[in-house]
Amino acid sequence: RETDRYRARLGCMLEQTDIVKVSDEDLNWIEPAPISMKEKVQALLKAGPAVVILTRGGDGAVGILGDGTEVRVPAATVELSDTVGAGDTFNAGVLARLSELGQLRKPALRSLSPEMLKEAMSFAAKAAAVTVSRAGADPPWAGEL
Repeated sequence: RETDRYRARLGCMLEQTDIVKVSDEDLNWIEPAPISMKEKVQALLKAGPAVVILTRGGDGAVGILGDGTEVRVPAATVELSDTVGAGDTFNAGVLARLSELGQLRKPALRSLSPEMLKEAMSFAAKAAAVTVSRAGADPPWAGEL
């Protein structure tokens, strides 16, 4: 089946990743087994990434480090206009802040502190909130944050 082949290919890619950002909906598709989200995230971590970030829409995001430490950030409360681009903006926000903090390197990601992860995720949540408050995939400029 195509789905099985895709999941197998994705598994090979996960072995080479450092950061995986996945929505709760995506994670349920990747791993359809009737196990908890925490178990699904742990399976992703075992595949190789240093960090898995699970976004849950209006319920915020959870970042899980390789040692199992969880970092939670709430979604910002905004007037929802359009969710297109929210995930991409969140991704960009995490990567931008980790880069600014000097943490966007393999060794740094493998020893990333919960505080650094939380800072990156909080920044990303703020950026995504701006995006969903506007029509179309219209992410914020740096000066807006």
